[in-house]
Amino acid sequence: MGQTHPYLIRTHRTNSRAAEQQQGAMEVILIQHACRRRAQQQQQQLQQHQQGPQRQRRRQERIFRPRTTLQGLREHNIIQRYRLNWQAIQQLLRNIEQQLAPILVTPRTIPTETKLLAVLHMLASGSFQTTGALVGRISQPSFSAFLPKVLDAIIRLTPHHICFPITLHKQQETKQGFYAISGFPHVLGAIDCTHVCLVPPAATEHLYRNRKHTHSINVQAIVDHQALITNIVAKYPGSVHDSYIFRHCTINQHFQDGRYGNGLLVADQGYGIQPWIMTPFGNPSTAAERAYNEAHRRTRSIVERTFGILKSRFRCLDITGGSLLYSPEMVCRIILTCAILHNICIRRNIPLLEPESHMPEEEEEEDAGLQQEGELQNTAAGIRRRQQIVNNFF
Repeated sequence: MGQTHPYLIRTHRTNSRAAEQQQGAMEVILIQHACRRRAQQQQQQLQQHQQGPQRQRRRQERIFRPRTTLQGLREHNIIQRYRLNWQAIQQLLRNIEQQLAPILVTPRTIPTETKLLAVLHMLASGSFQTTGALVGRISQPSFSAFLPKVLDAIIRLTPHHICFPITLHKQQETKQGFYAISGFPHVLGAIDCTHVCLVPPAATEHLYRNRKHTHSINVQAIVDHQALITNIVAKYPGSVHDSYIFRHCTINQHFQDGRYGNGLLVADQGYGIQPWIMTPFGNPSTAAERAYNEAHRRTRSIVERTFGILKSRFRCLDITGGSLLYSPEMVCRIILTCAILHNICIRRNIPLLEPESHMPEEEEEEDAGLQQEGELQNTAAGIRRRQQIVNNFF
């Protein structure tokens, strides 16, 4: 009772298997029908595409800005915009092109010439990066990215453009050039410092506050009789005194070692008098001392004039161009780059089209106020040599 007959079990299994096979066949037929229908639709779409007008893809065309070049500019306009003439820019471009050349050139690659011209315009005008980017027809982020690279490439040329007279022939030539100015003997250079304003870091703001209560980098430079910068130190904040910079610079150590023989530097009263650095008399009492002071003033004026030319040619260094909105390290690189470009302009006799800047009266008063500090560093050997020069030449 309750048992199923074996015949009925086999019949039930046979019927189930047949139903499954029939259902599978139906699914295959439906898939084949869908594939044929899809193929027919694709065939119709292809025929319509071949018979009707071709549809263009709605894709915005990429437009590349024309890059800035010197083509079409007159010599006067080139100097006015970039401070260098065409020949100087081409020579500078050849010197730095290998360091700035891109590894892969594409339509989006900014040429080396465009990079150089954009940086030169920024240094000359003292404008913001946005303005320099617009002039160069590039984006501001791109300008910001290649600016330090261009500065570093130019700074690597320092030994070729800024060099103190080392050979006897060059030293004699420099001495004769200074002697022709006012009769002051044995002069190898005129030394002084100038300030370049910047926005200081908040953490070390007090270090960059100078005696005028502005923030700056104190830049020491030595120039020759042609207004060429032969030595420059641009790394100290504005609070550092001029004489401190000279005492800790390499050129001072070379003079102490006797590397320049009887050569001299002329400086203001902010420096202590040494056997190799001559300062004027604070209170001249004789005609010879007054004549010495006059010759000293005329000889040393070349360094003040050089600072005026430098800041007029490159407005980024002048207060009229505003304070530089870069880190102190970047400001020092900008200063050194401008000094190199200044020497290129002097050697190539490139005219200064901008009105020449003058040293402000406040700086002259500052020198008088630092006279006492400089006198504290006077040496007996320096005082004796100054007196010898007065006795023998004035």
